[in-house]
Amino acid sequence: MRRTRLLGLLIALAALMPFAAMATPAQAAAAPNLPGGRANYVVVAIGGPANAMYVRLATYQFATNNTMTEKVWSWRQNSISGTAANMKRSTGYTTSGCLRACPIRTPINFQPGGVPVTATGTWRLDSYGHLSIGWSWGAGETWRLDNSQAGFTSMSIWSSNQAIVKGWGFGSNAAATSGATISQAYAAARLYGPLVQNVYGANTQHLNLGFNFPDYNRCSNSTCLEGKGNTAADKRTWFNSYIGGNPNTDGRKNYWNFQTGGVAQMEQPGTVCISTNGGGHTAAMLQVIDDTGHFRGWVGVEASIVQMYWGRAIVGAFATVQPGMLTTLH
Repeated sequence: MRRTRLLGLLIALAALMPFAAMATPAQAAAAPNLPGGRANYVVVAIGGPANAMYVRLATYQFATNNTMTEKVWSWRQNSISGTAANMKRSTGYTTSGCLRACPIRTPINFQPGGVPVTATGTWRLDSYGHLSIGWSWGAGETWRLDNSQAGFTSMSIWSSNQAIVKGWGFGSNAAATSGATISQAYAAARLYGPLVQNVYGANTQHLNLGFNFPDYNRCSNSTCLEGKGNTAADKRTWFNSYIGGNPNTDGRKNYWNFQTGGVAQMEQPGTVCISTNGGGHTAAMLQVIDDTGHFRGWVGVEASIVQMYWGRAIVGAFATVQPGMLTTLH
């Protein structure tokens, strides 16, 4: 997968379709003896040294006795190698019922049935109101909390001994397994937020990522979205982008797979989908759900890792939310 230098621009232009509002009648009450009064968080982070950077996508569940449980998926540039077919796994979703019926891939271990690693720790609020976490293996991290808006608490990384460069999270008292359907998502407003990405052998970039629903079609299978940028006569000008997920089986997990037409045609001439041998860019995402059960955005990672050289080991972390929520991130 070459031409990855364009990724930041392409991501900003690619109008992604996140998963919008869930209809849940009651608002989950805040608990004063939890971080921000909320138990369930979705969290993303990127960190590590050059050419060995990692991304981490997780759920944090806090208990009132100051213990916590993490379920985490993680990928590191220098620890995984192999073919695209192995590193970029099938989700089982295809964009059937849209213009092109194409498979959707995701980073290894995030596919349906992939099991996250479970970790435990303790938490406390320091004198500044920051959330300090101590993990059972000795690592630690501190997050700045923002409770300025109703329905959720946001957190931004403050410090850590794990070389975290950037990290964000959102918490509520909605069930950790609750999620929005594609149909509920399709009505969501535009999302926007920070992106930090690293291509193996290059400097880390601090960018922004935009999501715009009107640039996608909803597939009749009710579980997928397909970008509209795949209709021009010259397939090299296409931007192939697919999103899938079903809360009945995936909970808050969603899958995003994208690739420029130029790369697709170079790797697999004539294809109308993301190339089979390259697999495109693969991203794993968790939905941000507020206390009322409504979809508010995504935290996610790109883990397009095949081999350890430039253009074949890309990691990134992003938080894309309703624009009014951005003031809560730091």
